[in-house]
Amino acid sequence: MSECKLGLIPILAIDTSKRTRQDYKDIAALASDIKRRGLIHPIAVMENESVIAKTYLLLAGGRRLKACESLRMNDIECKIFPSGLTTLEIKSIELAENIQREDLDYIERINLQKEIYELQIEIQGRKLSTSPNAPGTSIRDVSNMLGISHTKLAEDLKLASTMEQFPDIGWDKLKNRKEALKVKDNIGRVFIRQEAVKNFEETSGTSTKELAIKKLANSYIVGDFFERIKEVPDNSINLIELDPPYAIEIDKIKKREGPGQYSYGESGYNEIDADDYANFMQDTFKECYRVMAQDSFLICWFGPEPWFARILTWLRLTKFTVRGMPCIWVKGDEEGETTTGQTMSPIRHLGSAYEMFFYAKKGDPKIVKQGRTNVFGYKPVPPTYKIHPTERPLDLMIDVLTTFTEPGSRILIPFLGSGNTILAAYLSKMTALGFDLSEIHKDSFITRLISTL
Repeated sequence: MSECKLGLIPILAIDTSKRTRQDYKDIAALASDIKRRGLIHPIAVMENESVIAKTYLLLAGGRRLKACESLRMNDIECKIFPSGLTTLEIKSIELAENIQREDLDYIERINLQKEIYELQIEIQGRKLSTSPNAPGTSIRDVSNMLGISHTKLAEDLKLASTMEQFPDIGWDKLKNRKEALKVKDNIGRVFIRQEAVKNFEETSGTSTKELAIKKLANSYIVGDFFERIKEVPDNSINLIELDPPYAIEIDKIKKREGPGQYSYGESGYNEIDADDYANFMQDTFKECYRVMAQDSFLICWFGPEPWFARILTWLRLTKFTVRGMPCIWVKGDEEGETTTGQTMSPIRHLGSAYEMFFYAKKGDPKIVKQGRTNVFGYKPVPPTYKIHPTERPLDLMIDVLTTFTEPGSRILIPFLGSGNTILAAYLSKMTALGFDLSEIHKDSFITRLISTL
């Protein structure tokens, strides 16, 4: 593209007749800002080919020009391009100028960058050499033109393409570019997992490992707990590991009508509306009690604030026998040294470094690891390794299962999440099945099995 120069030119010498935009909103506010701070970004004009009078065609900055006119300014600072620019070059300049607008949201800015890049490729061709003097243009050339880093532009071009491919993600609901990049990366990981699962299903044979993976994968059932639990016979389960949504700091969510009316997740982890939580938990406990064998345990994780007393009450109303002294998972090592703690308000609250579960009984089952304390010390799953937000370490789940039940037991997990309890049961010589609404989490579970077993 032709080089431009900066200069101060008379406002009356600028031709705006070919501008398609005629409605310049909120000129008064912009004029007030220019009066206070000056014109931060010059407008862009092109020299007209005329021998009669020196005039300029407005390329970009119509609002700024109108604001300066309203302030009765005689001259305005401009980026002056030579005459003879092509239509594509003029369009590219207009888009590049729009990048400077402060009212653009991250989607508009990223899409503008993509359009500018594609226009520059169309104008100059794609640069095929790394030499600075090579013909054509590259991401680095366009990033220099826009005044942003090469890495940032490359990321934004990929993000723009992802937004085009997946328009139903709800990009406009995300707060900023950072959140959008996380979603883009997650989409990439999902496709990698799906491809791994597909390849395994197409090529797996009859080896011991492959048969084990298929069996465990079939134990992860995608479906609504309240629907699928109907298929489980009465008095058939030796232990249930229940990790329900905690109904803590949730947004209002819609309920579905009929069976399975509680919306606790579609593709990720969602919470139950606190107003529905009593019915949700009591209905869950009733179904669990029905399928549990005589003399069996229910492990129930819960959010102690504000549900401690109410979970205890609901369990007892469902005829479970349960003490008010829960078990505690300390997020550290076996010596009690904690490694992490979470709080939204560190100036008011200490970081929480543990989680709780009740062990409730149907009948009078006996604890297998008699004499064991109610404290389980295990380091949490590293965030980069998690496949579910509330995932617990595999070693912890093996310890919990083997504390309360024997090898050969049948385990049910109503809300599977990461599926780690299925794997823990397998490694403890038990059989397990469970339910989750997310196909994505199942694919992640299968991918983990492929790399673990």
